[in-house]
Amino acid sequence: MDGPTNDFNLQRSKGDLQLKLRGDKIERLFQSGCARIILPKTYDAMKEAVILNTAGGITGGDELKIQLRAEACALVVTTQAAERLYKSISKSAKISIDLQAKTGTSLHWLPQETIVFDGAKVDRTIKLNMSADSQCLLAETIILGREAMGERITRCHFTDNWRLFRDGQLFHAESMRLAGEIEKILEAIACGNGGKMFTTILYSGDDIELRRSALNPIIEQCASNCAASYWKNKLVFRLVSRHPLAGKADVKLILASLRDQPLPRVWNS
Repeated sequence: MDGPTNDFNLQRSKGDLQLKLRGDKIERLFQSGCARIILPKTYDAMKEAVILNTAGGITGGDELKIQLRAEACALVVTTQAAERLYKSISKSAKISIDLQAKTGTSLHWLPQETIVFDGAKVDRTIKLNMSADSQCLLAETIILGREAMGERITRCHFTDNWRLFRDGQLFHAESMRLAGEIEKILEAIACGNGGKMFTTILYSGDDIELRRSALNPIIEQCASNCAASYWKNKLVFRLVSRHPLAGKADVKLILASLRDQPLPRVWNS
């Protein structure tokens, strides 16, 4: 009989992606391993970049690094499909996202949802450095299992750490940790109250009052449990839903309101 599987005889996926845009010019484009990016031709107000993970998902020991630099331009970055965090039998996977927006840039980080499978082990970090004259919109959605498949998430390990800086000063930090008996934890009223989908949307810019007035009536239409807070040129929106399909529809409404333009086309494919 074969011995136990260890980290040294499992195949790993590694992806490294670097993109730098200055105005209309691509100053750097580097991609290796499972990380790929395409820049489709669009006629919208923002340039569009679509990230692909050719590995088809992320599991134990995988590493994915994404570095995006935008200067004096308008850029929306999304993913071709939902990212999937699969069961791991070894160490945690690592995801590192490093964003930069300078010189009046409008940067929208809008990946499609991340689906967490039972037994997943992933540590993710998101870092943003922006100038005070830039505008940034970040949206991340976590879904626990696939509702249509009747999947249950009983145990997993997922950490998510955000560190956002404006002109070098930290203006937002948050950390989330899902570990252990997830189903029991999230059923608690003070935790997830039975939620299967969790979304965080953050917007920072000097037009926050305009965004606020447009967003408030949209929130009242949402079927999900959601709310927004506004302070110091920052908007933070949270959504929890027991039904991901309905929750995703609410997220689309919110993002369309904040962006004043359609979502990237891959969101509707």
